[in-house]
Amino acid sequence: MSSAKAGILAVALGAAATAAFAAVPFPPPPVASYQISCRLDPEKKTVEGTEVLTWKNTTSRPASTLRFHLYLNAFRNSLSTFYREARGESRDGKLPTHSWGSIEILRMTGSDGEDLLASLKYIAPDDGNANDRTVAEVIPGRPIAPGETISIAMDFVSRLPRVAVRTGYKGDFFFVVQWFPKIGVLQEKGWNCHQFHASSEFFSDFGNYDVSIDVPSRFRGRVGATGRRVEERETSGGRILYRFQQAGVHDFAWTADPAYLVLEDAYREAGLGDVRLLLFLQPEHAAQADRHFRAAKAALSGYGRVLGEYPYATLTIVDPPWGARGAGGMEYPTLITAGTSWSAPKSVHRPEGVTVHETGHQFFYGLLASNEFEEAWLDEGFNTYMTDRVMKSVFGPNHVELNVFGLHFPLGIEIHYPLDVNRRYFEVADWDVLASESWKFRERKSYGAHVYSKTALTMATLERLLGTPAMDRALRLYADRERFLHPTTRDFIAAVNDSTGQNWSWFFDRTFFSSGIVDYAVADAESVPARPPRGLFEKDGRLTEGPPPPLAKVKGWDSRVTVVRAGDVAMPVEILLRFEGGRQYHAHWDGEARWKRFRVQSGPRLLEAVVDPEEKILLDVDRTNNGRRTQDDPRAATRWTVRAVFWVQNMIDFMTVVW
Repeated sequence: MSSAKAGILAVALGAAATAAFAAVPFPPPPVASYQISCRLDPEKKTVEGTEVLTWKNTTSRPASTLRFHLYLNAFRNSLSTFYREARGESRDGKLPTHSWGSIEILRMTGSDGEDLLASLKYIAPDDGNANDRTVAEVIPGRPIAPGETISIAMDFVSRLPRVAVRTGYKGDFFFVVQWFPKIGVLQEKGWNCHQFHASSEFFSDFGNYDVSIDVPSRFRGRVGATGRRVEERETSGGRILYRFQQAGVHDFAWTADPAYLVLEDAYREAGLGDVRLLLFLQPEHAAQADRHFRAAKAALSGYGRVLGEYPYATLTIVDPPWGARGAGGMEYPTLITAGTSWSAPKSVHRPEGVTVHETGHQFFYGLLASNEFEEAWLDEGFNTYMTDRVMKSVFGPNHVELNVFGLHFPLGIEIHYPLDVNRRYFEVADWDVLASESWKFRERKSYGAHVYSKTALTMATLERLLGTPAMDRALRLYADRERFLHPTTRDFIAAVNDSTGQNWSWFFDRTFFSSGIVDYAVADAESVPARPPRGLFEKDGRLTEGPPPPLAKVKGWDSRVTVVRAGDVAMPVEILLRFEGGRQYHAHWDGEARWKRFRVQSGPRLLEAVVDPEEKILLDVDRTNNGRRTQDDPRAATRWTVRAVFWVQNMIDFMTVVW
């Protein structure tokens, strides 16, 4: 096929992505399915369970070993890889040193009755830490052939830690996640089964879940979980059993708290289906119920219009209690945790921001299911970019707030999406290459700044270079092509190239695969009264001193502007020259050279020179040098507020800590 025909086809595919990929099956063929029965002991903080795993080898090679995630062992002791990497810090302050978690397999039996537990050993494929027990390997009696499906039965007991990072308990609040033995992902190159790291989340195969949860009767009606509740019945000893089912997901989470207010709403939009919304809310946040529901609906709509319909029947929103903030802001299939405070001002986007973000994860994390250990930006970063789009269009600017002893006071400083909310990237812009495995960033600070904020700014920059309609076509092609298929960064780049009919690989080489920074500046801008030329000139066939009359009668101003590329990374940029009388000159520069100079002879007086006047290149680490005036204020143009907001926020954070 000729390159021209290929380009035409790529554009056509992008424009008709919905029609071309409408036949993607739902639910996807199961690879790892689980039937689990478990019992919560709220006094011992344990969950005892029996699990039947049904797993299919989808590779072309026999599987001579099986690998399992035992995530709760990250909290077993301070020698785990997680504890070592976390260096005592959690998402909600210090890691507890008085409450530990663990998961122990008591029985593991294969399809033909063989005892697999006898062969179990703990391995550390990422760092060789002999004290880490978050990955286990067993050897089946015989290799599992390609295409073969097996069943494994397990008994296990999980001890929940005090909530610090995603999972655990606080009083009678239980958030039970990463709580059962979970098989890794077998790929052609072997097992993809990483340890639990301080800066990583999860990766697993799709399957069908059927989970029964036995709890004391005081939790009646206040158990929420992945999927749809299909059964509620009394059991012996003053207990009650809840059963949930969900097909086509890759994990299962649940929560219980007798204090929950359980509220219900519905999302309905033509072309995007109906979703039952369940909100498990803390009583002190009762007045914020509508804010949670509105944010969830905004996300389902905003993401759905670009990425396609959310295919599940339910979405459960969980509001953790005070003191369990570490469980907030998390995503699991059809279940998310939000986060707020009882004094949340309406002008500050809490709970809206976190609810939109976690609901948005249902699309990237939930439906595409990229490998968050190895390419976390495909979920966290892409989702941050889409969150910014939804928040900007639905809720407008956020506002800086002052936190004084838990009381939140909004200040009159606007925080704009996407630039202001992702400013943390600029502080560590050259620390790491974005495309790094999650546990290989210099610090957790750099992980967050790059995976979330740099990715969001990179995607927003790409949108401005492509135009929003073209960006949406690329995103839709990617989402439709890769739904349920664990896509990689290369898959997204292919979708951009195919949908635009152009090769944008250079852009990703300079952003995702580079630690270089973008920084364009106006180095100098001057405008002086034009003067007639001096020297020898021809007149009547002879050289005479002084210019001829047409050249001697000069008017106006001579202007000169120098724009420089101060950063390592080149991007195409636009330059605006503003003159007296309202005249403007626009130029486009490929940005490759280290500098470019513009001259205007005998023109109107130059007032200002600006590089990237429309703020398309959001990765520019210093916008204060992007403009320069020729008079009155020779310093940088002050049209951008991001740096001012940055320092104000730092001051507020400092004041909050001091108080």
